Amino acid sequence: MLYDELRAKAAEILAQAEQVKSEERQKTIDTVRVMIQTYDITARDLGLDKSVKAKTGPKPGNKVVPKYRDPASGATWSGRGKTPKWINGADRSQYAI
Repeated sequence: MLYDELRAKAAEILAQAEQVKSEERQKTIDTVRVMIQTYDITARDLGLDKSVKAKTGPKPGNKVVPKYRDPASGATWSGRGKTPKWINGADRSQYAI
């Protein structure tokens, strides 16, 4: 009999917890709405705007200055990334800019 009583109390407490959660959730939503309106916060400000795609690739203005130039073709290389065929295995100092 004690077990059944405890289960009934547990169910009652869980129901009360759900009711309180629902009330607090609504109060929180109301508070957030007021703050959003007060501070002109947008979904984009919060990172929630799905229509804005994340930028990928190099950032503008972060170009690396070339360090080497091929005198035959005029091609340049910054010294980063895959080594071009025209400098591969050669003494790089002769191609330095």
